[in-house]
Amino acid sequence: MSATTGGSGGLPPRAPRRLAPDLARGAMLLLIAMAYAGVYAGGGFGTDVSGAPFQDRAASLFTTLFLDNRAFPMFAILFGYGMAWMVSRQRARGTSEQEVRRLLRRRGGFLLLFGFVHAFFVFPGEILTSYGLAALATGWLLLRSNRAIVRAAVVFAVFYVVTVPIGMIGMALGTETAGAEAFALPGYLTTEDWISRLVGLPFGPLFIAFAYPLLLLVVLGYRAGRAGLFDDPAAHRSLLTKVAVGGISVSVLSALPIALTAQGVLSPDAVTEGLFMALQVLGGVLGGAGYAALFAVWGIRLERIRGPLSRAVAAMGQRSLTFYILNSVLVAVVLQPDLVGLGTSTGAAGALLVAATAWTVSLALATWLELRNRPGPLDQLMRRCVYGGRRARGAAVEARDRG
Repeated sequence: MSATTGGSGGLPPRAPRRLAPDLARGAMLLLIAMAYAGVYAGGGFGTDVSGAPFQDRAASLFTTLFLDNRAFPMFAILFGYGMAWMVSRQRARGTSEQEVRRLLRRRGGFLLLFGFVHAFFVFPGEILTSYGLAALATGWLLLRSNRAIVRAAVVFAVFYVVTVPIGMIGMALGTETAGAEAFALPGYLTTEDWISRLVGLPFGPLFIAFAYPLLLLVVLGYRAGRAGLFDDPAAHRSLLTKVAVGGISVSVLSALPIALTAQGVLSPDAVTEGLFMALQVLGGVLGGAGYAALFAVWGIRLERIRGPLSRAVAAMGQRSLTFYILNSVLVAVVLQPDLVGLGTSTGAAGALLVAATAWTVSLALATWLELRNRPGPLDQLMRRCVYGGRRARGAAVEARDRG
């Protein structure tokens, strides 16, 4: 989001935003930080924790059932939702289709750029590059009919039913052959580390687009945005409740086989383990949708009674780009072995605590920015990159006023 007045960087008074989308984004940032933290502690998705202490096994079970490949889908749906809202507002203002296409391309391109910088210097498994790729690959659908969006979702669903198992079986075979080190994060101390970071930049988003249901999730967000599900959750309460209960329940059940495998209860061969991983990943589509719907339903009540915590979480969600990066940096600094290095000793449970602490620090900073009516610095920069100076100021006011 960008500044709208003078040199102060502040924003003018605005009408209250709808709570649900911001609340969901803010809470989602905690889930993503926890998922990232587990990777630094050696407890990434599918890792065998059967010999770990009880608290780390419990943390692994929790992340596999509720976090891994659940926070990412939720964020992807919300990203698509925001893209649909942006296009809708531009067309309502009479912006030409050619100009809307240009804005979509610029948004996708700058997300790729921001993501590449984040991946190179902080976390190679980051998600901004994937969203940039998704915007470039599917943004044109936002200029088509609802029927075209639904058809695209069906095509992507069929595509991922095939490609996700292939990708997950490949990961399981790679781990069996080369060990968990095959997917270890590069460090900072050697030339090889930096070369690995650089070479991996183009492959990360492509692998995610193939082995995880990224494009499907973003397109589902487009359709939800067209329906205004989260901007007026009270009008869709029955549907949202069904999605929340059904989606989360199915996602937890789909994650049980790989969770039990990681705990040592099941001992499948590599191919079967890959299929278990694929089931968890595909179930995450429903889990992400369920989480987004849950926060929307929750927001109906909180919309009327906005307490300090809900306002703080929403303030973070309003500045999601800034705090996504900040949380990632804080987690990396504390846990990355070549930095403070606590990831080698905290275990999975300690990593979750580090992530929660980083998120709490960010929550305090988001509250400070909100009280001073200031945008998130990186959100402001992104808006300037996409819209340019004066138009960015107008877009920032419009974004803050949406509701």
